[in-house]
Amino acid sequence: MRHCLSSSAHAFKVHAKTTPSKGRLALGRVQRLARCDCLRRHVLYSSTWTASPPEQGLPRTETTGATVAEHPPATSARSALAILLDAEILNKARTVLQPSVIPGTTAVEEVLRACEQFATLFADDGQHDTQNVGAEQTPASNLLSLEESQDSSKTPGQKPTISKGPAKGAAAQLVSSTAYKVITAPNVYITPELLAMYVNIQSLLGRPWSFPEVFGLYASKAVPKPRSNPIEYTTPYPNKPSAHIPLPIAKNALAAAIKTKQLPLCFDIINSSVCAPAYRVSKFFHRAFAPVCGVVMTPFAVYRLASELSTYQTTMDSPMATQVYFAGILAYVGFTATIGFVAITTANDQMDRVTWAVGTPLRERWMREEERMLIDRVAGAWGFQQRWRRGEEEGQDWEALREWIGMRGMVLDKTDLMDGME
Repeated sequence: MRHCLSSSAHAFKVHAKTTPSKGRLALGRVQRLARCDCLRRHVLYSSTWTASPPEQGLPRTETTGATVAEHPPATSARSALAILLDAEILNKARTVLQPSVIPGTTAVEEVLRACEQFATLFADDGQHDTQNVGAEQTPASNLLSLEESQDSSKTPGQKPTISKGPAKGAAAQLVSSTAYKVITAPNVYITPELLAMYVNIQSLLGRPWSFPEVFGLYASKAVPKPRSNPIEYTTPYPNKPSAHIPLPIAKNALAAAIKTKQLPLCFDIINSSVCAPAYRVSKFFHRAFAPVCGVVMTPFAVYRLASELSTYQTTMDSPMATQVYFAGILAYVGFTATIGFVAITTANDQMDRVTWAVGTPLRERWMREEERMLIDRVAGAWGFQQRWRRGEEEGQDWEALREWIGMRGMVLDKTDLMDGME
């Protein structure tokens, strides 16, 4: 500790030669901060590596001029941060992962919420490291920044961060595997809220590879019967409307897959979410069932209205007037509804690079619009961002994307809709 204080003071004196006024005023403060920092490091290493082999020992410090180089000991299989996370998360997960107990939704939410909090810390720390890339780091500036970090940690509402290092990767793997084990446990019923939390956790950690599997389990996973001992399971119908993947969750999952630049993973996420039969059935019942019922009931309502209107005229017989009124009103309603349907299904203002091929039925365009939208996002992420360079892309991934889009009745970069080709 004494050696660390002397080297830190020496580093600050070198820095203070360029700014003598600030250096003399802050010398006492830096020495106090250095003493606290060295004490904190000593306690941390002594408490963390007590169970390590004797040859690892404490970190060795070498001083060369004004620089301080630390050589930390070799890390064990379970780092200190992983042990802390194990005590925080796995203790909660043990009650959920018991095979003989059906956990409540609240208990599962607590485990995933803890994982989400740690994943948020990792994401915030990654953004902080990205913003600080290229900043000049000197021993004196590091010592001066200690007090600022201590003051900022006392600020209410500010989130702490986890330092970057080998322990961060081990902790991220622990959080990701724990969330996966919880969501795929046979006795856990996956609700839309739990699915959204899981997708958010893996997106923050940058590990979206399990999304297609979890989406499949959401629709076809066996449901445990409540108050059954031993636990009994029922097989659900995977194409029911409640088994569809909500569109916001599918968007978040696809955005995480796009960041990893894995094209097959993007294909699998689209196929297991908006291309699933359950999603189309849900869309029909939520958005088309009421209009279809209105179309079916329209002729009966129109005939009733025509019968009432025929009593207010004297130019022709009542049955003849009813037929005339019925034909006129029904033709007006039918033509107007047809024009509106065509306008809705043929609108292309929302399309960027992926459009429908000629001859695609209008009902299929409307039913598969979310599929086209997500494919459009993938094409925009893999292609050039400059609009004037569109059409110049090449490579194996781009050709595979173009072929995959063509097999689905769509066109990538249709010539008639590109800039300057109208």
